[in-house]
Amino acid sequence: MNRILARLCVVLFGASTAFPVAAGLLNTNTPPTWLGVADVVVGGLLFAASASVASRQRDKVTTDDRVRAFHVSQMIFGIIPALLIVFFIAGDRIEWRVLVIGLAWRGWLLLYTLPYLISAVRRTAPP
Repeated sequence: MNRILARLCVVLFGASTAFPVAAGLLNTNTPPTWLGVADVVVGGLLFAASASVASRQRDKVTTDDRVRAFHVSQMIFGIIPALLIVFFIAGDRIEWRVLVIGLAWRGWLLLYTLPYLISAVRRTAPP
């Protein structure tokens, strides 16, 4: 069950991240209402699933899981310079207030839960 929940988290991270990217690229004062509602619903599901994985795996995370999470986080941090390059190239064509806020909390949640996600995927026996 923990493995399935962890994989669901990964899918939700991908789906949830698409919303601020889409809203940022739309760069409009009034994005579609459905986009905002879907963003909140998927974001809420992501947070609930992530909190559940973290609470279930809290006592099961090993040093090896934390080291693997550190290595993955180093790759994720590589996105920041890429976003700076996009900022300089695209500038006003992207709604940065929406994009940065949306990516920031998702990035924080991913980095916080990464050791627990790795532990759940690696330690749980397949069904």
